[in-house]
Amino acid sequence: MPAPALLAEESLRDRIRAFAEPRARDIDECRASVRDGFRLVSELALADCGVYGCDAGELERMSEVVATFAQYDMSQAFALWCHRMCVEYLHQSAPDSPLRETVLPRLLRGEIAGSTAFAAAMAHYLGGAPLPLTFTREADGTLVVDGRIAWASNIAAPFVSVTAAANAADPTERIVFAFTDATPGVQPGSYPEILALQSTSSTSILMEHARVAPADIVTSDFEGFARRVITPFLVLQSAFCWGHASRSLEEVAGQLTGQREILAGDYAALRARFADAEGRLRAAARAEDRESVSIKDLLQLRLDWGGLTVDSVQLEAKVAGGRGYMRESETGRRFREAAFLPVQSPTEIQLRWLLSRFE
Repeated sequence: MPAPALLAEESLRDRIRAFAEPRARDIDECRASVRDGFRLVSELALADCGVYGCDAGELERMSEVVATFAQYDMSQAFALWCHRMCVEYLHQSAPDSPLRETVLPRLLRGEIAGSTAFAAAMAHYLGGAPLPLTFTREADGTLVVDGRIAWASNIAAPFVSVTAAANAADPTERIVFAFTDATPGVQPGSYPEILALQSTSSTSILMEHARVAPADIVTSDFEGFARRVITPFLVLQSAFCWGHASRSLEEVAGQLTGQREILAGDYAALRARFADAEGRLRAAARAEDRESVSIKDLLQLRLDWGGLTVDSVQLEAKVAGGRGYMRESETGRRFREAAFLPVQSPTEIQLRWLLSRFE
């Protein structure tokens, strides 16, 4: 069935569908590249839509774009989230920074992939988990970084990524910095075989005496940086859940006939949860002051969308029956993709634990 309209602009919605829908299987089987999607977003002048400092409402529009991609291809939507967050991060660097003047334009054009290697840093900001990277500083300001990033995506050359490290001698000093595939001492791991989203080039990264030039430092204000980016970080994560759940529920809606009518109550309950979560997502995305958006509300939003998406695709699988259990079916692909959400950082366990601290 056709996906419902989450994006008001019909011509833009049709352009995204015409690009993403026929490529979804090839993306899933790694016969096509998610980088083509970054270039499309650049052509559509959406690469920096809704970055910090833009007019209220633009983040909502970017959320609609990510959700619309997710209706047809979760891998592309997830990779776009990673890329778009890297754009967000580099916009936080100083106006005259080489990151703003040289790297960011290439990222916006889709010439390089953007990776958000900020999951552990966000866990540190939200819950105090230790940063896995530490640094020492040389006389010329170069950072020498050691440690391991457990998981990052879009890690295929050429890429640029952003993460954070703590001073080995004084962990209260934390630096946010950018690195690339050419940064000395950066060693991406091999790509593990994963259940879905294989085309997102997800792997670990080892840093052994990695040398980060002063020009690659985004900011030394870790707390302020994290607070400015947490709203788009969690809202746009919720957005690809929004699109994925929307598609699953639409598939269910047209098949509640015969014996399947017994599931009408389950469908109605999910629709009610969907409407509530959609309203909260839009409200958070259109907030004029993103730093005023409650962190508790953002965490709850992400937890609710993850659970709703898993429940929606499970209902789709029940309605589809045996044909939905076939690996090459769209239902089967969505089922595999949704299985990722409870373990994506912040994981369901992390979210529930963090929310328990507000009680």
